[in-house]
Amino acid sequence: MKLLPRDRFSIQTLQPLPVVIEKLEPHIEAPRIRWGFSRKHALYTGTISSSGFTIRRIIHYRNSFLPRIQGQFEPSAQGTIVHITMGLHPLVIAFLLVWGSLWYTTAIPITLSGFMTGDVLLEMSVLALGAPLAAILIFWLAFWAEAKRSRRELTEIIQGQFLPSSTASQIEWRAVKIIAWVIFAAYLAIFVHHNILVPRGLSEPIFAPQSSPRSQDVQPCTQSSQPSPYCNFSLVRTLTNHPAATAIALSEDGTTLVSGGSDKAIKVWDLPRGELEQTLQSDSGVITALAIAPDGHTVISGAGDRMVRIWDTATDQHPQMLRGHTTHNIDLVQVATDAQTIISGGYGEVKLWERITGDIKTTLPEADPTKVKVGPVVLESSSLSFRPFDISADGKKILAELGSRLIVWDLDTHQQIELPRQRFTRLTSAHFSLDGQTIVTTSYTQPNTRLKLWDLATSKLKADILLSNTGEHGGYGDRLALTRDRIIASTPTGLKVWHLQTGELEAVLDNQQVSQLVVSADGQQLIGLTGDASSENAQIQIWQRS
Repeated sequence: MKLLPRDRFSIQTLQPLPVVIEKLEPHIEAPRIRWGFSRKHALYTGTISSSGFTIRRIIHYRNSFLPRIQGQFEPSAQGTIVHITMGLHPLVIAFLLVWGSLWYTTAIPITLSGFMTGDVLLEMSVLALGAPLAAILIFWLAFWAEAKRSRRELTEIIQGQFLPSSTASQIEWRAVKIIAWVIFAAYLAIFVHHNILVPRGLSEPIFAPQSSPRSQDVQPCTQSSQPSPYCNFSLVRTLTNHPAATAIALSEDGTTLVSGGSDKAIKVWDLPRGELEQTLQSDSGVITALAIAPDGHTVISGAGDRMVRIWDTATDQHPQMLRGHTTHNIDLVQVATDAQTIISGGYGEVKLWERITGDIKTTLPEADPTKVKVGPVVLESSSLSFRPFDISADGKKILAELGSRLIVWDLDTHQQIELPRQRFTRLTSAHFSLDGQTIVTTSYTQPNTRLKLWDLATSKLKADILLSNTGEHGGYGDRLALTRDRIIASTPTGLKVWHLQTGELEAVLDNQQVSQLVVSADGQQLIGLTGDASSENAQIQIWQRS
């Protein structure tokens, strides 16, 4: 077989041209739209004239890769010579070139980068890079099988003699079918293995640096013979008096819990007693962020009305209201260690406020949009997207996505540290460790959600863990909590605990899933929000380590 799908040959007969045309015409019908399945048709469809013909074989489905057959008649003293060319339609060739170029200029960098970072598995890389080649191979084999068949049929018609199909041609056509089925079966096996047979919520890193130990299979705490200290969590209390709860926050000493909800209310709970102490009724809309100041009685709330409220639970005064956010909901609130600065942020901006006066000290990012004048029209370029994820425990750094970069923004010096880009992945959350030395991120690349640990001092990846391969990609920022030395996350297969420094999976607590998760710094208390606020069946569950 030739490499390119193109064949040229000639058929010579002693018959004059009119007789040759008369023989061909019954086997060529005029082009028309064909409906349904029927065997009452000619072998070919197309046009024929005294100079030549352009035809293609009739099959019962659309196939642009069938040979396009062009013939040219050449009368001679010894009869007629028919010069025949078989090839693909020029538009099909153009389509293949454009499609292949676009596919591989996109697929090659995505798969190579994803495979190196562990976001794309080897078999998925094979699927992405090999699928076009496999399809082209099948079409190429099918083209040549059809070309040989048409060559034999046209020779029979023009020369008027029956030519039995060769054994080689039959073997080739069978080989085409076998190869097509083998390729299909291989790809189906890869798909089934990756999406069905692989255990859901696998926690072992698919790729991790050589210096980072790989996680071993960890049994649930109820089955493990040598359980982790973090297996000693037990559910001690369920709070049901805030069914519209959407956000929770825990005080530094672990004695006070606040919950905010779609009912615009903030409830203050005494955790040791499990009792509701106070309800702060707001006119804000849905409560989207909460924080408790180190003094234990100052509560900061962010809401859908883009305002920050400062509540003093020791008094009955109305909250102090900080106005100035102009973009989306407020997702982050915190009190800086100096107790004089409030930090709040949402998609597009972060603001620092004077605690006493309520004045804005700083707005990040500070760059204004660029304006370009074109004649009488002024064009304003949009600034890079800015999405804050977390505020360091000392309130001095912001972890945010600026454009496609994950940066650590020092609020005192305004210096930025850029972490390595996670190309072709969607960053879903990022967190500072309590000591500020480690960055914990979650990212999504279909269908995997991954947990990654980065050393802030060196910007190097310490561990890469598969959280889920179910296609779920949202909400991990709220379902992740950090103690001084552990990471706790709610995954599709339950609550799990990893060591913060090594990335080792230590414990699988139970099958409980939560939409919000907070933990005390010492790791003794774990609070999760279950249920659905929109259905008003949210519950606050409290686990305690014995």
